Amino acid sequence: MSASTESPKALRAKVRAARRGEFAGRVVVEGARLIAEAIAQEARLDLLVVSPRLRTRPLPPAQVAAIEGFPGAVAVTDPEMERLSGGPSHQGTLALVRLPAWTPADCLRGAGWLVALDGVQDAANLGGIARAALAFGASGIWYREGGVRPENPRAYRAAAGAFLRLPIAPVQDLAGELSALSWPVYVAAARGAPVDGSWPPPGRAALVFGSEGQGSSVAIGQTVAIPMLEGTESLNVAQAAAILLWRAGVTLQAGKDFV
Repeated sequence: MSASTESPKALRAKVRAARRGEFAGRVVVEGARLIAEAIAQEARLDLLVVSPRLRTRPLPPAQVAAIEGFPGAVAVTDPEMERLSGGPSHQGTLALVRLPAWTPADCLRGAGWLVALDGVQDAANLGGIARAALAFGASGIWYREGGVRPENPRAYRAAAGAFLRLPIAPVQDLAGELSALSWPVYVAAARGAPVDGSWPPPGRAALVFGSEGQGSSVAIGQTVAIPMLEGTESLNVAQAAAILLWRAGVTLQAGKDFV
């Protein structure tokens, strides 16, 4: 590690600008494990700041060494890290991680289903959906412009590194792109045809999830719902995505269990 060539004030200004979304395709990451995983994934880090508190974290020594030994890592004091992170609960490191520049075509190159997000607004839901999509073999995620983006720090944290491994890309005309795909399209809804043990049929498809309050505006394909006990509240979109993506993944795996 080395001392910063920038003043503490300049470092704070850079981090604030990144939090405001002024650096496209980059996200402020503060969890020590998340930063260690980003390094292991060979993600590009435009900034990595480290303070002495990092050595008090319950991390494997190899991860601490990877963070402290990262080329260009900047050493600061714990009080300065507190100012950078905006509070006393920091973990002794902060990074500006550059996300892969995925395209919509990249999201189709795998063997799994496509996830399409129509205006999801909650950052934790976006991250949870991405985490489930990666776990259950989705090929990628399209998201409509206007919803929450993967550059959101809360979304990145909830995704647990999925944004570095699973293609995710914005599209402007979600319904139009889905129509052009010529795949079966299933639109998840609180009220729709409840899926049963025969769903889904074999083959790839697109699975659409709408915004938390308004649902989806996509008017093509088949509406599907998760069977629930009468009188219970609907699931949030990330929970619903995990259930439906598990079913889709099991179907593509010909009934084999995930291990």
